[in-house]
Amino acid sequence: MNSKIIRVLLVGLILIMLFGTISASAITPYTSYTYSVNGVMQRSPHAYTPSENITSAKLLYSLSPEGGASENAKIKYYNQIDHLGNPYFTGLNAPEDLFVDELNHVYIVNTGNNQVVVTDENYNIRLIISTFVNHYGVVDSFKNPNGVFVTKDEIYVADTEKKRIVIFDKLGNFVDIVPEPSSEVLPEGHVYHPVAVAVDKANRLYVVSKSSTYGILSINRDGSFNGFIGAQKVAADPLDFFMKLFQSEKEKKEGLTHEPTEYNNLCIDSEGFVYATTSSIDPGAVSAAITGRSKSGDYAPVKKLNPNGSDVMNRNGFWPPSGEIDMGTSQSSSVGGGPSTIVDVTVGPNNTWSIIDIKRSRVFTYDSNGNLLFAFGDMGQQLGQISNSGLVAIDYKGTDMVLLDKMSSSFTVYERTGYGDLLAAAIQNTEDRQYEKAVDYYINILQRNNNYDAAYVGIAESLYLKGEYVQAMKYYKFAYNTEGYSVAYQAFRKEWMEEYVWVIPLVLFIAIFAVKKLFGHANKVNKAGQISKEKRKFSEEVFYGFHVIFHPFDGFWDLKHEKRGSVRGAIFWLVLTAITFVYQSFGKSYLQNPYGGTTSIITSAMSIVAPIILWVVANWCITTLFEGEGSFKDIFIASCYSLVPLPLLIIPSVIIANGMTLTELQMVTMIESVAFVWFIMLVFFGMMVTHDYSLGKNFITTIAAIVGIAVIIFIIGLFTGLIAKVFQFVYQIYFELTNR
Repeated sequence: MNSKIIRVLLVGLILIMLFGTISASAITPYTSYTYSVNGVMQRSPHAYTPSENITSAKLLYSLSPEGGASENAKIKYYNQIDHLGNPYFTGLNAPEDLFVDELNHVYIVNTGNNQVVVTDENYNIRLIISTFVNHYGVVDSFKNPNGVFVTKDEIYVADTEKKRIVIFDKLGNFVDIVPEPSSEVLPEGHVYHPVAVAVDKANRLYVVSKSSTYGILSINRDGSFNGFIGAQKVAADPLDFFMKLFQSEKEKKEGLTHEPTEYNNLCIDSEGFVYATTSSIDPGAVSAAITGRSKSGDYAPVKKLNPNGSDVMNRNGFWPPSGEIDMGTSQSSSVGGGPSTIVDVTVGPNNTWSIIDIKRSRVFTYDSNGNLLFAFGDMGQQLGQISNSGLVAIDYKGTDMVLLDKMSSSFTVYERTGYGDLLAAAIQNTEDRQYEKAVDYYINILQRNNNYDAAYVGIAESLYLKGEYVQAMKYYKFAYNTEGYSVAYQAFRKEWMEEYVWVIPLVLFIAIFAVKKLFGHANKVNKAGQISKEKRKFSEEVFYGFHVIFHPFDGFWDLKHEKRGSVRGAIFWLVLTAITFVYQSFGKSYLQNPYGGTTSIITSAMSIVAPIILWVVANWCITTLFEGEGSFKDIFIASCYSLVPLPLLIIPSVIIANGMTLTELQMVTMIESVAFVWFIMLVFFGMMVTHDYSLGKNFITTIAAIVGIAVIIFIIGLFTGLIAKVFQFVYQIYFELTNR
């Protein structure tokens, strides 16, 4: 009986241990995430999870009698030694690069051992290229190779220290050497150390040379030099620019100013576009481009170059495709802040592409429009984690992803999950113009991850391409995508105008007729008001503002001496302007205010009332000292009547902005700018006439009044702080007394 109980307990213990092992292996040791339009990290389901880690031990095992390689391969590669007396393969040693060909064979640049290791699709060693007989019939070898690229028929190895590209066939037989380009055609002082290579369908080679600041070298197979492509833009340094003014030509050539930055890696897609990465751009310039949501490639750590060297990358996502958006330390306690350090790029299925951040050991994957699909990875020793500063290369193996860890001398294979399959299917159906299917996939994605804002964009784009513009605008709104919304709205507006073509002329006619009537009535009232009256009607005082804005010198003179205006008229225009600012705050179009942010009514009103009061007080204080003829009342009236252009132009601009696209809103900005410039000019000339100043004296007093405003604000702030401290002191005394 006891033995049965013991057996049951043992079986239960084994099952618990087995279940725990399975559960532990199923746990992914990192967070997958995207970023919202507001720059907030949003967790997402895993698009890729680690499946296995290929170490030197596993590779060596494949050559052992029990391994998966053929007997001939085991004998040839496990027992043979090279011409230096070293074993052909002792394991991976500081590998720098890897490449996966169309047969899913993996090529690893085993830099520490000066060889290229090739595995089959099951990660059994198939081939090792270490020594070879060159075209002179001499036994040759690599010296610090750094890069590899494989075509359908050939293997290209960047033999860095020997300054050449060595070509082999798929069986490892030597084919050719692409020598260093002639120094006569290269810039003076250029040093050629190839670290990465890619080849297009025309057999042109694109080579990244270490320490080269001129761009990527385009060379032919015979070594002839075509030129540099994609030279990086230099971050401006005001101090260097200033120093350059005093430099001789010799000093300028010696380079006291910044040099262009260098590339560190590249890959090429099926259409011949070169994706190139750099980690040497000034971090401040990269950070500014990210926070400013720049769509320019000037300071981008990854570019997509056409054969002419022009950057043609789409950067239409919420954030520029530059890796990490949260550049603080919150993402990982083991790294400092700052932008990502990008060291490699690869093109994946469905025109997606991925970059790796060696600083954070992370992968960032984007679609063809530059939308971040997912990011994942972390530092550590668990399966799926990468050593600190170890992530150096990435490539796709079908739908799987392979990451090379230099520090641990291994590579990890990541499998695409069901969620990743949904993303791929949605993207592929969009590219194939199967919009209804794409929408279904995006909706399925949102059911699994409702934080994935890019899915709303995908749905919106699919609906837009189907011609359902109103629905597309709705989903663009969900993702705060103003550019997409603007395009969809423009298409909707065009359809609407074609259907209601008669509405636009009618609205324009009514608007023009109303404006003409308003100004005609104002002109009639102002002409009648030229006859001197002891007491004027309120309407006459209000309409006089229309005369002032078009005839400032006569208008402000009569305003003061003929009493054409009044305090109540001035208050009317001040209140109307305050209402205008409130309306502007609440009446902005979606494209002007996509996040729906508004200020309070009091804040909006005080944004114009407070400056006017401060201006009147400061101007009165200054002009009293400078023998100004205007009283406090005169200054207040003239300043308020100068506000007339603001409501006249801003109210219509807010109305028409609700019918404009993103690019057309520049017209609204221009109208508002005209209103403020007009207002400032009226204030300036109004004070000049009110105080009977010359142009120069009025300019001086205006500057002094502006300084006076700053002083008043400082005194108010100081006084407010002092009062707050007094109240705090009194409250503390009260608190102490009541608790004793």
